[in-house]
Amino acid sequence: MSVFSEKLQEYIQKSNMKIAALSKLSGVERSFIQKMLTGERIPGDPAVLQQLSEVLMLTPSQHRILSEAYAISKMGEPTYYRRVLVKRLIEESGSFIQQPPVLRSHFSPPGFQRPDVLPLTGKAAVADTLRLLIEEELGTEAPCIKAVLQPECTATDVLLQYARTCPLLSIEHIVCFDSELQYQKENKYNLHCLQRALSFLFSSCHYSPYFYYESISAKSGKTALFPWILLGKGWALTISQDEERALIVSTPDAISLYTGLFEEIRTECLPVLEHNARQHYWNLESWAPLRQEMTYSLQFEPCLGFFFTMDMAKKQIYRDHAQGEVLLSFLEQRQKQITLLEGTRKNTSFFAPEGLDRFLETGLVAELPEGSYAPLPKAYRAELLRRMMVCIQNGSYTPYLIKTAKFRLSDKLGFLSTGSQQVTCTCLHPLHGFTTLQLHEKSVAYSFCDFFEYLRETGLVYSKEESESLLRSRLKQVFNG
Repeated sequence: MSVFSEKLQEYIQKSNMKIAALSKLSGVERSFIQKMLTGERIPGDPAVLQQLSEVLMLTPSQHRILSEAYAISKMGEPTYYRRVLVKRLIEESGSFIQQPPVLRSHFSPPGFQRPDVLPLTGKAAVADTLRLLIEEELGTEAPCIKAVLQPECTATDVLLQYARTCPLLSIEHIVCFDSELQYQKENKYNLHCLQRALSFLFSSCHYSPYFYYESISAKSGKTALFPWILLGKGWALTISQDEERALIVSTPDAISLYTGLFEEIRTECLPVLEHNARQHYWNLESWAPLRQEMTYSLQFEPCLGFFFTMDMAKKQIYRDHAQGEVLLSFLEQRQKQITLLEGTRKNTSFFAPEGLDRFLETGLVAELPEGSYAPLPKAYRAELLRRMMVCIQNGSYTPYLIKTAKFRLSDKLGFLSTGSQQVTCTCLHPLHGFTTLQLHEKSVAYSFCDFFEYLRETGLVYSKEESESLLRSRLKQVFNG
């Protein structure tokens, strides 16, 4: 029996309803219900669940549990939970991109006097001592911490507390990704690593994550005595696997030894993602080129780059702006790469109705720097929407509007998939401005691409027909308004 058949059988038994009565009231054939209960069949249409739920008078919570059991049985448990994790990662990443309430740039030396070698016992003592060491490093010029830590470590949480509020801090972080996972099937651990990396990237510090592959079970085994390492200019801290014991060494020779070990490990690593700062955002080389195959975009507003032409850009971009000429040069080159108005490119886009309405009401484009352009006049807004509809009709563009009550999407975050192993994340950071993040780890990139393909079949978005109808309605309002 499947998870779905077990849960359905449980709810039928609780209702004290006969199969014949359930079939008659729901309109679902009796033989089909019996095959569902034995696990021989799974409904192809989720509407069957709604019919059964209504007759069984399931509560919203019970209906949600039954729907989850249905999804698990239909796509397999590893795939289901991987997709749930990607959704959660996208939603939670938006909450990371917030201006911190307090920024700290001045630190007084904590006066932490210690011998050259200091053993520590107890998880609380290790965490408290790490705070003292981090503040000691933050009192130096160009503070930088090097770390070999896994996301689930308490020390990682301590480090993140300072990353959120200390813009002068630089962190170089080496993480082990699990090599035992079959990334097409189960990839929860590596996605968890990415989730933690994004929480650092969207904080105030300068963060550079690297990864290597190894069996996590071996990494955290009992024979791994002190696998976690943190380094400052005047100290090295090694921590046991269970974080109950640690050792601080403060001699120059020991620090040099551990620094050399860290650099040696890093040479064997790859960057988790390529982090392009604002000055590189408008450099075309920092963007992956779009292939002639299907691409996916996910962002709060519709991606208008598919439909604009340079006559619009030249009239709206302020040439006397500090980035005006650079921006125009970038747009001219990028337009040739991504336009759907010619060529054979195809794109499936997911965006929020609220994002579309914001653009239509204000003429502001979230993808352009504030103050670098004049808001688009109503005629341009209508024309871009008209071109969107033309591309829908010729099959080069397929939009799905997001049901934001079910799928939260930040207006400061966007994703673009240009191939099965290429995903670019764009971010408008409150401190660092526009940045692009190219996800390099293959299992993570695959998980995002798989999620985009899956998303269009879910109740998280309006159907293709519903989305097109909503867009036609908006177009009519723009021309009649």
